[in-house]
Amino acid sequence: MVSLVADLLRRNSPINLFEFVINPQSFGQTIENIFYLSFSVQLARAKITIENGLPVVTFIDTLDEREQALENKQCVLEMTMYQYEVCLPI
Repeated sequence: MVSLVADLLRRNSPINLFEFVINPQSFGQTIENIFYLSFSVQLARAKITIENGLPVVTFIDTLDEREQALENKQCVLEMTMYQYEVCLPI
């Protein structure tokens, strides 16, 4: 599944984080997508930045060890069922 995330990112990068992970039909699938994306971030295959006030996911092709150490930073993303339901466009 992690390789699938990397392949999708490779083809669609850069992409809005929410567009990439949210499945409007399934809260569970959305949480699972965030979980798998976290592995790509941990392995420095993806990075999340803020552009125009929104989080954007970008695929990282190759990094040397020094660059990987600089890029390998993580944060915690929380999404509740309420946030999921209220924030989705109708």
